[in-house]
Amino acid sequence: MLITEEERVKIVEFLSAVDEMIEGRFILSDTKVANILKGIVKSEVLYNLYSKCMQGFKFMSMMDRCKAENPSNGGYFVMPDEEKDIIAFVTCLLLEVDKKNINLQTFVTDNFYSNDGYNISYNNFALTVLVTYKTSIKNLLGIDDEGKIIEDEDFSDGQIAIEEEKVEADQDTKILFANLVMNINELYNAINDDYKIKMAEKEELLIVLKALNRAVHLEELLVINALLIPLEHSLNKYKKLRPIYENVKLLIADIYY
Repeated sequence: MLITEEERVKIVEFLSAVDEMIEGRFILSDTKVANILKGIVKSEVLYNLYSKCMQGFKFMSMMDRCKAENPSNGGYFVMPDEEKDIIAFVTCLLLEVDKKNINLQTFVTDNFYSNDGYNISYNNFALTVLVTYKTSIKNLLGIDDEGKIIEDEDFSDGQIAIEEEKVEADQDTKILFANLVMNINELYNAINDDYKIKMAEKEELLIVLKALNRAVHLEELLVINALLIPLEHSLNKYKKLRPIYENVKLLIADIYY
């Protein structure tokens, strides 16, 4: 994978934003989260890495598996095993914090509590979640802290091939798009897991969602509108899926209208 000098600078800025949150505390954490997300959407390499890692990923299922109150975790927060899942999970977590759906202080207290106070709890969170996140991104891209490709290390088995896609959008729009990727993926998984949907209809819906995700990447508004019609018609029958679909529609409206 070739990383241009312009991309290298953007990746270093992103890594610095992660470091600032690692070294910080809860104060100004909203700004630090926003800076990390802006770092992702500014870089085509990082943005496409996130999109690749999101394929087949289920955020809420992974959250249930990871959180400290899961009996199988023995009272400790446990990160995902795969580096691609770590990247998808932490990015989704930060997106949820940014949208105020997850309160960061509550999340830290619930999952990384220390009798020595909140600062120690935050340190535990930063080491477990953010440091692991940063390391996973560097490993899958095969880069060092300066954003340079590491030639001598054998990262070939774990690296994810990143396609360069030109996305003409401002940072706020691309953060909306990152949320849209997460919601389309959530709807895809919900449909795939719903035993009440007949197989033939399920396959059609999943094909439409794959096409929708691609159309959003290419900013093909006419195609997006056309694809929403069969989704709207089919999902009217499934009340459980409607809220996820409505979120998808709202995010599309925010981006394109």
